[in-house]
Amino acid sequence: MENGIFSLEGKFSSKEKLGGIGIVQDSYSIPAGAHPNKSPYQEHLVTYHGPYHGGGTVSCKGKTVSGNIAIPGNSTVRAEYDSEKGTLIYFVNSVQQPVYITGIKEKILLWDDIGSSFTDISLKKLSTPTSGHVANEQAVQW
Repeated sequence: MENGIFSLEGKFSSKEKLGGIGIVQDSYSIPAGAHPNKSPYQEHLVTYHGPYHGGGTVSCKGKTVSGNIAIPGNSTVRAEYDSEKGTLIYFVNSVQQPVYITGIKEKILLWDDIGSSFTDISLKKLSTPTSGHVANEQAVQW
């Protein structure tokens, strides 16, 4: 994805333990059956993890940061990517989360982990960002 603001939204299952939602470098291919939280794959992506991998953590190119809420079951999770600002910001049930990614200056793909149970998935191009500033913001460099 490039040139615009994009939103990927879905609902996590009530039984969701694995999985996550994030971005991967457009030029990188994760083979079928590969675990995205293991090397060498994790060095090419960002994941906001489901409860099994440390609820509320965000991994960016192998570095894991705490600070977002653990994703409750039956929650709507949204990743908003702004190519002009180079940011990826997460929302859970419409509440912006404090840990976000900055410095994205390359083409990326939005993705969800194969271990995720997403329903009601939507991908939209937005005319303006829906994010703002929140308490305890923590920028993680891409």
